[in-house]
Amino acid sequence: MLHHIVAIQVPDPVQAEELARRIRALAGLIPEIRAYEVGVDIVGGPTSYQVGLHSTFDDVEALEAYRAHHAHQAVLQLIAEVSTGRVAVDWLD
Repeated sequence: MLHHIVAIQVPDPVQAEELARRIRALAGLIPEIRAYEVGVDIVGGPTSYQVGLHSTFDDVEALEAYRAHHAHQAVLQLIAEVSTGRVAVDWLD
């Protein structure tokens, strides 16, 4: 199982909610996704990112198919427009 974690800085709360909604919608569109959780930060601390994603895939190839999917590419465009930073980590277990 491959775990894919992403944290995104989105200073505008309305845009953070919209981005989270758009990311959530990918679960129904991309068959390679095995599990998908998306949330908006509730703490608002000095090191907080506003949108978080934890997703799982069967393997690296499935993650790459997800990344290449046209619906994911559209979300990446929105991230580029509304975010000020993004970090990610991926691991196999």
